[in-house]
Amino acid sequence: METPRELIEKAFGRLAKKDGYVERADQRQLALLISDCIEGERRGIFEAPTGLGKSLAALIPAIAHGLLFKKRTFIATYTNVLAEQYWRQDLPLALSLFDEAPKCRFLIGRQRYACRLAVKENLPYLMDSFVKKADLGIETEFRKIVNKRPRELAGEWRQITSPPVCPAKMCPEFDSCFYYRARRQAEGAQVLITNHSVVLQDALMRKASEGSSSLLGDYDFLVVDEGHDFCNAALSALEFELSEAKIKVLTGISGKLEQTVLPLAAEAGAAREWLEVSERFRNAMAACGSDLRIYALGAGRGDLLAASPSEVWDHPQIRSRAQESPEAAQALARDAANHVNAYLEAVKKSLKDWKGEEGQELAGEARDSIRGYEMYLKDFVWGCEGLFAPSGVSVSYSAAAEPLGQTGPRLRYDVVGVDEILREIVWEARPFACMSATLSLDGDFDFFKRTTGAEADFEEALPSPFDFHEQAALFIPKVGEIPDPALARKNGMEDAYFNAMASVLRRLIIAGTGRTLALFHSRREMEAVAERMDMPEEYPIYLQRRSFTAGIGEKFKENVRSSLFGLRSFWTGFDAPGETLSCVALVRVPFEVPVDPPQLVRQAWLQSRGLDPFASYSLPQAKMLMRQGAGRLIRRDSDVGVIAVLDPRIRLKGYGEEILRNLPPDMRVFDDPEEAFGALGIDSADLRQAVE
Repeated sequence: METPRELIEKAFGRLAKKDGYVERADQRQLALLISDCIEGERRGIFEAPTGLGKSLAALIPAIAHGLLFKKRTFIATYTNVLAEQYWRQDLPLALSLFDEAPKCRFLIGRQRYACRLAVKENLPYLMDSFVKKADLGIETEFRKIVNKRPRELAGEWRQITSPPVCPAKMCPEFDSCFYYRARRQAEGAQVLITNHSVVLQDALMRKASEGSSSLLGDYDFLVVDEGHDFCNAALSALEFELSEAKIKVLTGISGKLEQTVLPLAAEAGAAREWLEVSERFRNAMAACGSDLRIYALGAGRGDLLAASPSEVWDHPQIRSRAQESPEAAQALARDAANHVNAYLEAVKKSLKDWKGEEGQELAGEARDSIRGYEMYLKDFVWGCEGLFAPSGVSVSYSAAAEPLGQTGPRLRYDVVGVDEILREIVWEARPFACMSATLSLDGDFDFFKRTTGAEADFEEALPSPFDFHEQAALFIPKVGEIPDPALARKNGMEDAYFNAMASVLRRLIIAGTGRTLALFHSRREMEAVAERMDMPEEYPIYLQRRSFTAGIGEKFKENVRSSLFGLRSFWTGFDAPGETLSCVALVRVPFEVPVDPPQLVRQAWLQSRGLDPFASYSLPQAKMLMRQGAGRLIRRDSDVGVIAVLDPRIRLKGYGEEILRNLPPDMRVFDDPEEAFGALGIDSADLRQAVE
């Protein structure tokens, strides 16, 4: 019988014979490290730079151990885009390197799948034009198959997306449901491609049920790709909000539950009573929504309702924002929880009262159909109760309606520190390998381990396969070209700052003949600079709007003369190799400004532990994001381009050198954009001629 190492070496031998493959020793090294972790049930943290081929390095050992020992390895990414790339591109290549194939499956979050019943009820024409053609039934397939404008696609997708909870087996479309089909297939997979949120949902379900329930079943090993974003995924998984939008979801769920059970209730002669149960609940929740709006109007000073631990709640900065009279908010959360509990009890009583043996048989069917709804509603109750009983490092607060009516008033709970809970529900549950192009800072993994709670038996930062001395140049404007943004804002001179930034960006874009990705830290700054860009017509600038982000990215890739001004979603995960991208401009160092309640609580928590919030969190986090942003540039061996760091504090502040040391090594540094592009072997005139 072959060993895993022998099978992996054979696979890489076959890979080396593939057309276009560039052999990288460190890719094989990473695969063997992951294999050792799977075989020895050990834990690993690995930095695998862009271009190394970490997807194949994870898949090859996962397949080998699945074939030899039936071990189940789950590979989770942060973005669904990368998960699909694994499934559609990397996995078929990896499987072609073996004589046999283990069972491989794909599963992402429920609301990324189309609901066949919703298609039939809302947009039946899609049964032929989309449902019959779809392989996975997910949103990206919908956008590719259905030929409509982005805004129309978004509207139609909202009408057919899977609901947060459904009748499952009681649904007439259950057997062919895209999501539940993926769930069933995942149960027996040796290799599962999924995302961070599914892994976290599974872990939280296990914790809540004390191990009696799970989403994914038992598995042997977890690979966390894009590990730098796992903390953000955990923060999202643990948040809770009591809002009008959430209330609408609950009333919608009660409507679905009502219609699911109504045929059974009618057969049992209890239809009127059943409809009354749902109607009372919807009226009660409508009153909750009204109370929430009234509360927001008279909440008074302060927005913080509770914080944990006690030393955080007692911190002067936190107490200064504590709400003077939180009793009204407590009553809101208590009433909402009580209404949901009363509804659940009324549902149980209604079913219990169905008369006769036949009625109780029908009630048994109904109970099966409402189990998922019941769990969702109980989760809401637990969330309401947790608003005023925060645990770990967390905060509860009230928020009024935001500008433009995008979000209404709400009571919100956010976890700030996830290290302890991740250690309990993920890292100690099974062996794992975390990997990313950017897991280390200043030469070690301390920041990643401190913020996520991960501890490893093996740690290794593999070298980049790229020659940054030849492939990339670093442009930093001269001192005085751009004002200090913090001082400009403080002194009321932001116009001068925006004008100077627009001027430098204009020079960069023209020098590079477009092809620039400018990454901003705030929408306000991005829009102010964009307004001041006086560009030649042949160099269009696309601006990231509040929706249709993917569409803007595709437009940028298709037009090699264009530039893209983007925000947080473009700092990580965006891939635009080749001639479409020759300059990444990091407009401002993305420091966290402690304004929002979670940020204030994090700062107070660090101070209570004797740590400097800037040095221990804000600066490391900014370094990590700068590394991610710079990583958008060189994606292939043939890529060349300029990394532009436009924040003047890079030259003026002591931390500037620290940030630069975390960017790609050996780049030549310039303070003139024309010279920076010229150093790459092609001057601007030649670039313009090549594009034209």
